[in-house]
Amino acid sequence: MNITINTDIFAAASLFRGIDDIRYYLNGLLLETGANGARLVGCDGHQLAVAKIEGEYPESSIILPGSLVATVKSKTKGPQIVVLEFKEGHQYFRKQGKADEIFVPRDITLTLGEMTTSAKELDGKFPDYRRVVPSEVDGTVAQFDPSLVNRIDKACSVLGCKFFVGIAHNGKSSGLSVIDEGFLVVTMPFNANPPITSPAWVQESLVESETVRFAA
Repeated sequence: MNITINTDIFAAASLFRGIDDIRYYLNGLLLETGANGARLVGCDGHQLAVAKIEGEYPESSIILPGSLVATVKSKTKGPQIVVLEFKEGHQYFRKQGKADEIFVPRDITLTLGEMTTSAKELDGKFPDYRRVVPSEVDGTVAQFDPSLVNRIDKACSVLGCKFFVGIAHNGKSSGLSVIDEGFLVVTMPFNANPPITSPAWVQESLVESETVRFAA
């Protein structure tokens, strides 16, 4: 099957994948396809992004390896679409007389303008993004890693948003950022207990008092 994805959407989703993660499959992107369209998902265990792709496709699920994903960068000029080609269908087979299924990776071809790159899909269990994405948030204040907030801001820029969309807080549960109707980000908060008072030294004067200074 062939599927065409906007370059900026592909590049924005790739911001949220893992880098050198021991869970190798998180270094890539999940692509799900079906009659109601497709979903492109990036996740590093702290943040998850889901992009909606319009269309009608055969039912399939495939994990694109990080080496393939890394070839696509957001560009203001040049090719604006990524074309992925791979075989749809079941990627396991069962040897005759044996109960265990054997994974058979499919070849994936990525085309961006005149560049064509090939790789094999990854075997792994990608996080179930439908269970991670909150349907609504309660607004309870949370704290977020600034580096994760920065990735949302970068994704906004890549997708052409003029302003940072912010994070809808959800207490100890995941915060939600809807960059547009076709792209959202879920961010895990972190538990922090910073001091609620400043240290005394910050109020101390750095010079002697007038009485002491002129006593002699």
